[in-house]
Amino acid sequence: MLRYIVFTILFSFICVGCTSTAVESSSPAEPLPTPIKVADSFAYPIGNTKGVTAAKDKDAWYNAQDFGENNHLGEDWNKNTGGNSDCGEPVYATANGKVVFAQDAGPGWGNVIIVDHRLPSGETVQSLYGHLREINKSEGEVTKRDLIGTIGDANGRYPCHLHFEIRTNDCPIWDSAGPGYSSERKGWVEPSNFIDARR
Repeated sequence: MLRYIVFTILFSFICVGCTSTAVESSSPAEPLPTPIKVADSFAYPIGNTKGVTAAKDKDAWYNAQDFGENNHLGEDWNKNTGGNSDCGEPVYATANGKVVFAQDAGPGWGNVIIVDHRLPSGETVQSLYGHLREINKSEGEVTKRDLIGTIGDANGRYPCHLHFEIRTNDCPIWDSAGPGYSSERKGWVEPSNFIDARR
């Protein structure tokens, strides 16, 4: 009889242990992160027109320093009116994506926003918006042409302008500001050409 009682008690403990384990393992799992909305088209990050040209013309903007000029890794955009006339002008997300970096990146940069974009092919690219006066979107999803910041002067270091880059997934600098200038341009592409091919 004693064996029967000991066996029953042990069996009860084992069953209780199995039940609590089963309950623990059946608790809901952490939700998987939502994939970034596909960036199926791109637009210029400044101005109110569909296209911006390098020339000072009717679109009100011009490319003051082009990609590759003096080893520049982006494009510097200014208003036709020159000087600091573009300080505080809106900066828009170039495409659907997710903000992955939004902070003061130090001397030479000032406020910077970086957005990940998932192309229809599944490839990810990044857009960088540098020298901002204000950061209006510091995290989360963005839609093409959402207001994300305003044009600034890198905390007084330069005349106001937008430094704008597009980086491919083979870029050695990812999720951070980077050099801005380099003779090695692998991983950076000419922003205007990239946008014009994906409008």
